Amino acid sequence: MLLALTLLTGCETVTVSNSGRARILTDGEMNQVTAGAAAAVSDAAAHVLGTKAQTSVSANARTNSSNSLTADVPFRNNAAAGATASGSSSGFVQADVSSKIFVNGANGGARINAAAVGTVGGNNPSLAQASTQTYGISTSRTDLAFGSVSATACCGSAATAQVKADSWAGGPYSTELRGAAMSDVAGQVQSRVDVAVVSSGLPILDPAQLLVTGGPARISPKY
Repeated sequence: MLLALTLLTGCETVTVSNSGRARILTDGEMNQVTAGAAAAVSDAAAHVLGTKAQTSVSANARTNSSNSLTADVPFRNNAAAGATASGSSSGFVQADVSSKIFVNGANGGARINAAAVGTVGGNNPSLAQASTQTYGISTSRTDLAFGSVSATACCGSAATAQVKADSWAGGPYSTELRGAAMSDVAGQVQSRVDVAVVSSGLPILDPAQLLVTGGPARISPKY
């Protein structure tokens, strides 16, 4: 989430055909010109062999591409997908998840495909967990997708944790922010990736660039 908030898109003066002069669009007008589609898919699975086997799996996906706003997200085109899988036993354990987010407004579209697998094998108590959460939002000037994917496995030399996050953005201006983290817990293997990708019809500035320019940033109070 923090990765997504570090991106700022420029704001342009828009000429309204029936006004006779240039002006900034109102909040209501900005909502009306938002157009496009959103899609979300998620999946989770846990496989366990051995004694005292336990599993937990959940997955959810939500999209809104209609002309009506939702109460929790004030954007017409948005999508969210999340999945969590975990398992424990005294034998083999594998947990895997995947999610796909795609938003396509008037700015070229943005997409993230994320997957994670945690695996442990042996005769000792084992635990594996994988989770992912991704979001996509389209506004009148930006298509944005962001999220996290992680895998954890414990413990022993046979424990593995693998994550993958593929991203794509179109449009005249696009950028990506990505961060990775590893576990520092003894005996535990963990891998995590946070990613944000944005496609914009206007040039993209980060906070450091805004500070260097020194001038007042012309950013819409809504976006």
